[in-house]
Amino acid sequence: MRRPGSPILALALALALAPALLGCEGAGGAEAGVGEPVPEYGALSLVGDSVSLAELRGSAVLLNVWATWCPPCRREMPELQALHERNATRGLRVVGVSIDARGADDLVEDFLDEYGITYAIWRDPDERVASAFAIQGVPATILIDRAGIVRWRRLGPISAEDPALVEALEEVLQGSGIRDQGSGDEP
Repeated sequence: MRRPGSPILALALALALAPALLGCEGAGGAEAGVGEPVPEYGALSLVGDSVSLAELRGSAVLLNVWATWCPPCRREMPELQALHERNATRGLRVVGVSIDARGADDLVEDFLDEYGITYAIWRDPDERVASAFAIQGVPATILIDRAGIVRWRRLGPISAEDPALVEALEEVLQGSGIRDQGSGDEP
């Protein structure tokens, strides 16, 4: 005999697990799409100074939105560090934007120490980055060219060896190109 609550329970369980399988949940807004200029966006440095993407104009930027409570974010941190180490001398600025809650500064700093992160970290506890870039979850990564144009984006964890990311990075560091990787599915 079939139990009447089973389909509802199964659906609820599937919905509860979806963020863990695809990334971690977040908010969204008006998308800064591939091929479009980056929106005005600013946050705080770890020492509390105001920082903004406008200050990085002229550099290629790999913007990664993450949180300490997000398991896929934790898994990709070494990949981002590798990209930073491999490409910093070529003009790539890796910037991690933590959306951890206010008051989590010590937690964020301990996390960075644990993973040996040396690239720039910004704090955005109000998650303004989600609205600015229509980010639906974390981790999310956006590649911005030297002119401030979004050239590639992905929702979900990245790999430093991902052929699509490597190609997009090469195009941005050497010239220009456009790639939209959505949720990681290849076209």
